[in-house]
Amino acid sequence: MTRTALAAALAITALAGAGCSSASEPKAQSEPKPTAKPSRTAPACPEDGVVIKGLPVDAAMGTRAMGITLTNCGTRPYKINGYPGVRVLDEHRKPLDVKIAHGSDIVDDVGPEPLTLKPGEHVEAVLMWRNRVTDVTPAVNGAYLALTPAESGGRPQTVRELIDLGTTGKLGVTAWHREGPKPRR
Repeated sequence: MTRTALAAALAITALAGAGCSSASEPKAQSEPKPTAKPSRTAPACPEDGVVIKGLPVDAAMGTRAMGITLTNCGTRPYKINGYPGVRVLDEHRKPLDVKIAHGSDIVDDVGPEPLTLKPGEHVEAVLMWRNRVTDVTPAVNGAYLALTPAESGGRPQTVRELIDLGTTGKLGVTAWHREGPKPRR
């Protein structure tokens, strides 16, 4: 993947997480107003007040990048500082032997910074890996990610996503940031 293509892909991923409309865009007059009540099956805000979601994976030429967002869905400010906790799970939700590293050669990771999220605010991080097969050992293909707000723990939230690490067994992760990390130039 060229750096330009990766930059565009990460920008699209960031937009998908942040929403693509702006407050200054006029709404069409024919647009119907929502009247449906929330479904009883809709997930409520968890007790810890945060929801973690995965964004679509951008894949090209063996390089993969996946954005994740952490949103304060609670009613109080939420403090965060550091890296998300990440575990790659198989199709039976059993942990796989994967080395999780801070940062990567794909994006700049400026490291952790203390952040306080007001209700409704979110932060982003990026998972990066390369699908390389360098020897005859079986390829590592995760089916789920167990994500926590911090490496030191927290209630894991599971995201279904193919994590095709090849034989590298390595996954990079950036620290949480308000605007997400920038591609290396």
